[in-house]
Amino acid sequence: MSNSKVGDDRDFVDEWRPFVASIAHKVCAQFGIQGELDDLLAAGMEGLVGARNRFDASRGVKFNTFAYYRVRGAIIDHVRRQAYLPSGSHRLVRAAAGADDVLEAEAEIQAAGPAKGDAAANLARADEVLGKLTASFVIASLGQDEAEAVETPEANVIARTEATRVRRALEGLPDRERALVKGFYFDGRRFDEVAAELGISKSWASRIHGKALDLLRRSLQER
Repeated sequence: MSNSKVGDDRDFVDEWRPFVASIAHKVCAQFGIQGELDDLLAAGMEGLVGARNRFDASRGVKFNTFAYYRVRGAIIDHVRRQAYLPSGSHRLVRAAAGADDVLEAEAEIQAAGPAKGDAAANLARADEVLGKLTASFVIASLGQDEAEAVETPEANVIARTEATRVRRALEGLPDRERALVKGFYFDGRRFDEVAAELGISKSWASRIHGKALDLLRRSLQER
């Protein structure tokens, strides 16, 4: 690597470090994490460099938009691998990671050619995205650790009823969609890990994830 390239890399890192630090601070606040900021910053910087290597300006997406989900995703992946999460946060981490995947995919779709001036189409799209986000949080709640389960008898009855509905909806998914959802939300694995096992790319796994959430949303609405 040439000295000029090293200089360019240093300039890039220095320029975007506050951006990464801001995301790391927000993740700490969101999940109640204390004393691990340096580790989260390091994970975020890895995500930033990965985003830089994959960024394609010709797609019409701003770099900060493109990098945001990859930096946050790298930080959340690091959080999921650690044992220092406070009680009650594992569900939120799973849901946040799933929601970020949905929003990242939506940002790429919008960059490829958003519907302009069509209020009905935009509203329908927003409703679809919201439905996927809701489905993501519902599944993450079902996949929560036993230690995080609700305690009151009434809440347990409701939780068991909802769990039955969601599990039935999950069993109705196609094999690949079901394997991805279970691997990510229930086994705590990353998209790229499950994707590799299924023999597909991470980007394709993200599409399957979105399809699975949409199928689950429709199934739950019907039920």
